[in-house]
Amino acid sequence: MATLLQQLINGLVFGAAIALIALGYTMVYGIIQLINFAHGEVFMVGAFAALATYELLPEGLRDHWYILLPLMALGGALIAVILAVIMERFAYRPLRNAPRLAPLITALGVSVILKEAVRLFYPGATAALPFPGCSSTPAGTSRSVTGRSSSARRRCC
Repeated sequence: MATLLQQLINGLVFGAAIALIALGYTMVYGIIQLINFAHGEVFMVGAFAALATYELLPEGLRDHWYILLPLMALGGALIAVILAVIMERFAYRPLRNAPRLAPLITALGVSVILKEAVRLFYPGATAALPFPGCSSTPAGTSRSVTGRSSSARRRCC
């Protein structure tokens, strides 16, 4: 029963994330008539920025999820907003009056650049990892996404 409840919660959270991304696509297309292929990558960068926020926080703060999650969400959202503003100013605004194909190709290029930048910045991110602090990894072992090792936290799941 606990597994069913956990999977229902996982499905709701995942569905809500997909709905937010779809809403963003719809709003962007409705306002500026551009299919922004880099939209999902902005969310990806925000997620990795939340992970970087986690790794930058002091060890004592990492055990308190009620402090950790809002700080990670704030860090991820802040970086995603800054990135989106930079993309709009330098990649899309100069192409406002260009033919419709130019911004579309630029969006594809920005998408590839963001994917590769994250791949280079997080070289160890080749597989899914459990949420920090909710790991079944035995204590004393290490896992890392950024190349720096961090010891496994207590099991809370």
